[in-house]
Amino acid sequence: MDRLKYEVVTLKNGKEYFVLEELFYDYEVYYLALNLVDENDIKIFYQEKIDEKVIFNEVDDNELLKAITPLFEEKIKNKIMSLN
Repeated sequence: MDRLKYEVVTLKNGKEYFVLEELFYDYEVYYLALNLVDENDIKIFYQEKIDEKVIFNEVDDNELLKAITPLFEEKIKNKIMSLN
């Protein structure tokens, strides 16, 4: 799979998102993305390839979201701290 960090992708909902960060967790890569139109719309998604077509799926498993959200937060905080 291609790396998507800092790319613009279109999710199944038809909206475009800018990929802010990626995270490898439990043998899968997850992406944190910001909607290009609505800055309050932030999604975590993963990609899969089905019949040579790449599909972007939003993470909707609450337990998984509880596990990876703090990891994304930590990555972002570390980046901010390194800029100061």
